[in-house]
Amino acid sequence: MLTPELTREQLKKWRRTELFYCPQCKSPLQLKVGEIMIPHFAHKKDTSCSACFSEGETQEHLQGKLQLYHFLQKQTKHVELEPFLRMLSQRPDLLVTTTSASTPIEFQCSTIPVSDMESRSNGYRSIGMKPIWILHTPAKFTTLPQAVGMFYFSKFHESFLTHTYPEAYTFLTYNPQKERFHYFSSLIHVAGKRYIGIHRSLPLSKQVFPFAKPKAPSKEELHQYVAIYVSMRNDFLQSRILLNRRGVNDSFLKICYEMRVHPTNLPLWIGIPVTFSESFREHDCEWQLGLIHFMKWRGIRFSDLTENQIRGYLSSIEGVSIGRLQACVAYRDLLIAEGIESFQNSSVINDKMIFRVLSERLLAKRYEN
Repeated sequence: MLTPELTREQLKKWRRTELFYCPQCKSPLQLKVGEIMIPHFAHKKDTSCSACFSEGETQEHLQGKLQLYHFLQKQTKHVELEPFLRMLSQRPDLLVTTTSASTPIEFQCSTIPVSDMESRSNGYRSIGMKPIWILHTPAKFTTLPQAVGMFYFSKFHESFLTHTYPEAYTFLTYNPQKERFHYFSSLIHVAGKRYIGIHRSLPLSKQVFPFAKPKAPSKEELHQYVAIYVSMRNDFLQSRILLNRRGVNDSFLKICYEMRVHPTNLPLWIGIPVTFSESFREHDCEWQLGLIHFMKWRGIRFSDLTENQIRGYLSSIEGVSIGRLQACVAYRDLLIAEGIESFQNSSVINDKMIFRVLSERLLAKRYEN
């Protein structure tokens, strides 16, 4: 085991007097001790070993992995660096073992296919392990203020999101240069790659294991969520008018025309961030207006809308999924609770409704505005 306590001079002397072998394939290893990269072992050329140690990894990956290893040594009784899991032929970066579970931890520095991540995670789950994936903090996130904000996450970033109770997602990253974790928590999807959430950071020296859970939003922070959500909703409606290149072929504008309503005059209860709304990639205004349009032309009231009818609507657009079905049911139930029965409803709804929806979604309790 190479540890920070071993100086480069000691390792160079060690390299001249000792022989090293791969515990997996038993072939000889080279001990590389340079001035830039962290000292590490490497196979000689043309090796056929399928489970190499740290080879081809960047300085940042080696540095971060070692920092996390030494951190976990202080927090747990048993942690291993790159142990080989023979039954999977996989080697997690770290493996923490307690009396109740073994937890593989992967520190990912480069972009890899999401299918590879899913395959590795499924492998761990097949033997009863729940993996933790931590992404090296992307440079654009390292200087963000610790506050409520709108964030862009790529498809690759989204593969690191973990679901947390009551109803939100968390994205955990680590920056080995600053020895600091960055949390993006209480995330709600708005549209496409855009999320609203809270960014907080935590130095490695203050971290614990199991990893610290970020606090739920405060009442003041929820007001900021509402302000950002309403602003993004307005921007979406304006952009569909000003930036639309499809004219009458744009399905959203076509529905607005058929329902005789200008997009910017849609009632606020169309475009509500209900639970499971992340199942749709488009903005909440689009799928919720589409559902109302579907109901209007069939003469269906919200109180009469069945799950089979919702499946019929979903089949006509993106397709049926459990998440989309749950989102539509949550939307139907919310409108019924608010006394809204049809598009012609004249109830006065303001952003207090969004505040209540978010407080129930993110806190599992209702805040009154």
